[in-house]
Amino acid sequence: MLASKHFLHPIHAAIQSIKVHHCLESTHIEMADDEGYWNRSGRAFNFDDDNEEDIDLNALAALEINADGGILNDDTISEASFDNSCAAASYNLSIKSLISDEELNMLLDEQSMNDNMIPKGMKPEEELKLLRRQLQNTLHTPSPVTVARKLLCGKVVGFEVFKSLQDKQQLLDAVLDIGGGGDAVLSVVLFLEKSLNRKDFVELLKKRPKALQHYIAYLTQRRVDEAIHLLNDLGKYNEAMLLEYQMVLRIDSTAERKTKLMAMMTHCANNRVCGIYQQMLHAAIKLFNLVTTERSNLNNLVDINSSPIEVLYACCAKNTNWKDPDVGQTISPYRLSAEQQISESQFDWTALNERAQAQAYADLKHIFEQVPTWHPIKQKQFHINIPLEVAVQRLYELEAPASIVYMFLSNMGNAGEKLELAKRVKCTKAIIDALASLKDVPQLMQIRDNLPDRSEEQFYCDNAIKNCQTKRWTTDSIKLKL
Repeated sequence: MLASKHFLHPIHAAIQSIKVHHCLESTHIEMADDEGYWNRSGRAFNFDDDNEEDIDLNALAALEINADGGILNDDTISEASFDNSCAAASYNLSIKSLISDEELNMLLDEQSMNDNMIPKGMKPEEELKLLRRQLQNTLHTPSPVTVARKLLCGKVVGFEVFKSLQDKQQLLDAVLDIGGGGDAVLSVVLFLEKSLNRKDFVELLKKRPKALQHYIAYLTQRRVDEAIHLLNDLGKYNEAMLLEYQMVLRIDSTAERKTKLMAMMTHCANNRVCGIYQQMLHAAIKLFNLVTTERSNLNNLVDINSSPIEVLYACCAKNTNWKDPDVGQTISPYRLSAEQQISESQFDWTALNERAQAQAYADLKHIFEQVPTWHPIKQKQFHINIPLEVAVQRLYELEAPASIVYMFLSNMGNAGEKLELAKRVKCTKAIIDALASLKDVPQLMQIRDNLPDRSEEQFYCDNAIKNCQTKRWTTDSIKLKL
C-alpha cells in the first residue's frame, strides 16, 4: 500500500506510455494532412482517450512477469518488486518510537471527546434527542491537561464539564503548570468565579498568586470596586488603599471627593494601613482644602485635580517676600512644601523656573543664599539642591541676564567644568575666572584682544592677567641659610 501511493504501477505506466505514443503518432499523421488542425475548435486533444482495443494487455503482463526483461529490470520501485521479507523488517518502525504512550493516550482522549456518534440518515428530531441523551448520560470530565493544551493553542473550550471543586482546582493548576498566558488563566478564573462560592474562590486564589495577579489586573480595569473589596478580604489593605485613592482622584464632584477622602482616612486608621500611606492621604486632604479655599487668591491657576507641584508653582507666583518668608501664611510655598512633603530639589527647581519665567531674578539670590542653620551668625552661603550645571543651562534657556547666570557659575568649584559650561552659555566673566584658575595666560590674552576696547569685561580680563603674572611668595621660595 505504501508504494502504490507514491509510485505508478508498472502495468499502468506502460499503458499510459503506449496511449500517449499512439495518440502522438495519430496526431502527427493528421497534422501532416491538414495544417489547420490546431486551429479547429471542433476537436480536442486528450491524453486520457481509452483506446484499449489497440493495446495488447497480455503482452504487458508478460513484460511485468518476466523479471529478466529489459523494462522491469531497472531500479523502479513498485508493488510487484516491494520486498516484505525479514531483511526489510528493520524498516518497519513501531509507533512507540514516534510518540510516547502519554502523548498517544492524550491524543486518543482528545479524539474521543470529538467523536461523532450520530448514525447517517437520522432525522433532525431524533438527532437532537440523541445529542441530549449523550450530554446527560455519557458526558465525562476531560483531562485537565488536555483542556489546558487546547487553551494554550487558542481553541474554544467549555468548562461546564468540570463540576466538583477538586476538578476545578486541577483545571486551574494544569493551566498554571503548563505556562498558559494571561488569557488562558483568566478564562479559567472567571469560570471559577461564576461556579464557586466566594469563600472557596478566595481561598483558591490565595494559594495561587499568579492567578490572583491576573484576576486583580482584570478587576482593576473593569470592576474597581470589586478589586478593592477583594484586596481587603485578602488582607492587602495598602494595595486596596492605593487603588481606592486612584479611583477617588477621578471624581469630579468637589463634595463627593471630600466625603470619600474623609471616609478613606477613617478606614485606613481602622485597618492597619502603613503610616506612609496614611501621611499621603492626610496630605491629599490638606491639599484639597487649600485648593478649594484659596483658589481665588491663587488667580484660579489650580483646581482639585492639580498636583502638589502645580500648586507650589502657583504659591511661588503669589509669594511677595522671599527674603523673610512668612511660613504662617496658608499659601506660603515653604509651608506647602512641608505639608506635602515636597523634596528640596523639587522645591528649588519649581522656584527657579517660576521666578525666572516671571523675570523676578532678584528673588533668586534670596532663595539660594541661605544662612546655615547650625551657625546663624555665619554669613549667608549659596546653597542649591539641584546640579549647578542644570540650573545654569535652564537660566540660559529662559534668557536670564548674564549677571544672574554668572552668580550661579561663580559657585562652581571645578575650573575645567566651569570653563566648558561658561563657553556653552556664553558667559565671558565666568570664562575669564576659569582660565585664571587654570593659569592659562595665552588664552586670557587671546580673549582680551577680542573684547571691546575699554569695556568692563576687558578691564576684568586685564586684572585677571595681572594676577596670574604676579609672583607670590611660597614656602618653596624660602631658603634657610645656616
